[in-house]
Amino acid sequence: MSALDARQRGSGVCCAVCAAPALPLDGVCVFCHAPLDKEEEPIELLDYLVERIPSAKVRRGHLNRGPITELVVEVGGRTLRARWNKDNLEVHPPVLLTAWLDLLLTRLSDAAAGDANMRRAVLRSGWALR
Repeated sequence: MSALDARQRGSGVCCAVCAAPALPLDGVCVFCHAPLDKEEEPIELLDYLVERIPSAKVRRGHLNRGPITELVVEVGGRTLRARWNKDNLEVHPPVLLTAWLDLLLTRLSDAAAGDANMRRAVLRSGWALR
């Protein structure tokens, strides 16, 4: 199965606490800090983030249809970007995916202090504030 097929079908492995894709950072969910016993490929990650971050901008395939190919979030004066390049998820700034997610969540937490809509989105998602 190609990564595109897998992205369209979904793998179903997620955090039992916040329902985020199961991506651990030091053995706990990068989103809510709950312990994780399984890890997921980041197949559904961009869809998950777009649903929960009100300021996220996305690009899709040809004619803006199909699965999400790129996610851009501008927060705290920085731009964080993730995009599918063939079968690989590339993030900018170029660090490990879980470190990138932690940076994104830290920036979102900082922005949530002064933005009620962002605060509601972060808290509604079940993410731990940094």
